[in-house]
Amino acid sequence: MAYQVIARKWRPQVFDEVVFQEHVSKTLRNSIKSGRISHAYLFSGPRGVGKTTLARILAKSVNCKEGPTDAPCGVCENCLEITRGVSFDVIEIDGASNNGVDDIRELRENVNFAPVKSKYKVYIIDEVHMVTQAAFNALLKTLEEPPSHIVFIFATTEYRKIPDTILSRCQKFFFKKIPVADIAAHLRRIAEAEGYNVTDDVLYSIARSSDGAMRDAQSLLEQVVSFSQHGEINNSDVLTILGLMPFESYNALFRTIAEENPSLLFGEIEKIYGMGADISRYADGFAEALRALRLIKNGVPVKPLLALTDNEEKLFSETAGFFSDEELSRMFRVASELQSDMRYSSNAGISLEMALLDMLRIKQTPSLSDILKKMEASGGEPLPAPPLNQPLSSGTAAVIPQAKEHPPKEVQQKETQQETPQKEQYKEGSQTSAVIEKIRDIFSGEILTEEGK
Repeated sequence: MAYQVIARKWRPQVFDEVVFQEHVSKTLRNSIKSGRISHAYLFSGPRGVGKTTLARILAKSVNCKEGPTDAPCGVCENCLEITRGVSFDVIEIDGASNNGVDDIRELRENVNFAPVKSKYKVYIIDEVHMVTQAAFNALLKTLEEPPSHIVFIFATTEYRKIPDTILSRCQKFFFKKIPVADIAAHLRRIAEAEGYNVTDDVLYSIARSSDGAMRDAQSLLEQVVSFSQHGEINNSDVLTILGLMPFESYNALFRTIAEENPSLLFGEIEKIYGMGADISRYADGFAEALRALRLIKNGVPVKPLLALTDNEEKLFSETAGFFSDEELSRMFRVASELQSDMRYSSNAGISLEMALLDMLRIKQTPSLSDILKKMEASGGEPLPAPPLNQPLSSGTAAVIPQAKEHPPKEVQQKETQQETPQKEQYKEGSQTSAVIEKIRDIFSGEILTEEGK
């Protein structure tokens, strides 16, 4: 028997095998049980999340010898033909290459013929958004008043491109991206059944790289498996084949930033270059890692949210203690700017280096909270806000000056001479002056002790 790739071999054949899209499969199962089978369905969502798979399962359910049933047997003649893609009563059409008016006219003529051996004739039109406007118009009448033995199933990744006149005649189902944890769990079942020894780190790296598409994840798994000769797959294989980076690489960069050591930082950057990583993808992963770090810093449980492994969660929890929340916030803004710059940069590596140096500078520059902590530690406490219209200290002006008439010039000169000692007192010894001097010293990198003042 010819070899079947993992994505085809492990394609779900019944509703129970579909991963994550319960909101769709449950609705379809209940409609089949109650006999409310619609004449037109629209499946919309990202690539590789199960749209065509569920369309075939629905076709099998309505045409099974035991049905219509929500649990097709999979062994009757109709089920086997649909599984192999040779059924005369289930017609799959590529909307990208059969998108003209003539193609739709041919379809309209064929729908009037009864099914050969099944109860329903099912038309599955993939990438239906590629059909032209004129072809959609030619389909409207048939879609509105189809024969009782016809079921249309439209699948698309571009829901907005389909005319409202078509949408209003269909039951609409919106598929979601599959979470990383669900993809990793399904890949683990496949690996165990196929006899592959794959670690959780590898599975999660593949799942995160698939961007919520199960088909992409299965293809990546097969690529990694093909690289291994003995069935043992580790994270270095994933890095070598797919150019993916584990969270440990991002964690190492965070540690060098926390140590404020430019030499160590550039040593880690050289390792990234040596692995041949795609810098744009690396920048996206770095921003995701920063997100995880800040959520951990704020006590948010990230393991279910970001689908981290136990080891990754432990590493990030330790690293989060080296940064303040304000520092992580400023670093994330730098990472976001880096992602935007990548679109227009002719040298992504330089953009990454400059962004990491900016983050290093953020760590080296004290934040406002750090300044206040250092002031308290050195004996200076922040001043309470003075009441309105009250002087800050003896010799200082009021917070809100009151309007008054200008006195004669001679009186002004006399008042100025009287205020001069008070101003000197403010410059030399007032509490406000001391606080200002302390902040100036902190920003310049030097905190004066009480004896040095």
